[in-house]
Amino acid sequence: MKALIKQTEEALDKFKQAGLDSTEIAVSHSVKNEMNIDAGELSLYRSTTNVNMAVKALKNKRKGSGRTNNLSDASIEKLAQEVSDMASANEVDDANDIAPMQNPESIVFGQTAPDNNAMYDRMHEFNSYAKSKYPNLQLILCVLDFTTNKQVFVNSNGVRFDETQGIYSFTTQFAAKDGDKSSSFNYVGVTSPDLEKPLKDWGNIDEMLRQICEQTETKQVQSSFVGDIILSPQTAYFFIENLLYSFTTESPLITGTSIWKDKLNEQVLSPELTIRCEPSRPSQLKCGHSLFTSDGFRAENETIIENGVLKNFAIGQYGANKTGFNRSVSGMNGMFIQAGDKPKESLVKSVKKGILLGRFSGGQPAANGDFSGVAKNSYLIENGNITTPISETMIAGNLVSILNQVRGVSKDRVDYGYTLSPWIHVSGATISGN
Repeated sequence: MKALIKQTEEALDKFKQAGLDSTEIAVSHSVKNEMNIDAGELSLYRSTTNVNMAVKALKNKRKGSGRTNNLSDASIEKLAQEVSDMASANEVDDANDIAPMQNPESIVFGQTAPDNNAMYDRMHEFNSYAKSKYPNLQLILCVLDFTTNKQVFVNSNGVRFDETQGIYSFTTQFAAKDGDKSSSFNYVGVTSPDLEKPLKDWGNIDEMLRQICEQTETKQVQSSFVGDIILSPQTAYFFIENLLYSFTTESPLITGTSIWKDKLNEQVLSPELTIRCEPSRPSQLKCGHSLFTSDGFRAENETIIENGVLKNFAIGQYGANKTGFNRSVSGMNGMFIQAGDKPKESLVKSVKKGILLGRFSGGQPAANGDFSGVAKNSYLIENGNITTPISETMIAGNLVSILNQVRGVSKDRVDYGYTLSPWIHVSGATISGN
């Protein structure tokens, strides 16, 4: 880390010499050790290294930016000149700035090197378990990796943060086949600071493997109706993350397209929903921590939505200067959904007619929150019972509308390492079969 810090600070000097008033530099150096299961067999172990430098610099409030993966003196000097030329050509924007002086900090999180033997043992254990427990299961691809990531952030105001993180990540893609019948594929990714638990117990992986084996025989929904949806933890996180990026981030706020631009400290979602970001300890998250935001501030915990009330926008320093709103102190790092007070089984019991949405396949929601797509890996719910897996079924609605019609949030949450997400019962979506 000392060498990386020294190299970053020397690069800062080169940008000063290029005539730039204010400069911020973020350098990352990561080493990934990866083990694969391909088509059900342990097939690959490899190590890859990635280096990246990202720069933002100002000249008389004109911004230039650039990046490189070559940290040689010649490459950095060339980048400095390119950024300087870009800044000279751009227009003045008084909202451009860099983070002020803060106390330097360093953190180390997780292991500093992979346990290769434990990685092999866990992968072999998972492969054997999956084959014996679920004979119809097809493991399309499984990747277990350990990434050591060193990051340094410096700027010409004297800011210096550096962090080293060692994180395990497991991603698996799978399907099921029973004779001539097959399921749709599904996938999931989970992170962890260690390998203490079997991989099947990470997140809700074992539950998803069981479900995929039930989905080789499906039925079509026979009509179109407006009904209830139980969002699985993955789909709940997907929809809420998309909602926040559509309405609370810099671009929609600066352009004025966000329907929440005038809703700070007002009710925007159901009182059942609270969404927090906890990049800093103490945190409910195992992973997902960050010492600093992308624009060079010490990352702090904050609430974005509290009991349905919009408490903060997810904007950085530039967005804050441009709009007049407060800067997000979390940088939207470490986002999760607060648990509710109902067992997930009671959510299902309260549904007269609807679906359990396992996976959503569709495009990004529209600027007003409208969405449409296909329900994958999903189940029909009738009279409080999960009855049968369903084939390709369309769902459509408005994210703001359905998340204002929340009937319950489970007290059970799935721990994906980087986030925590519950099951959420919503109403008001159109579900279409034949």
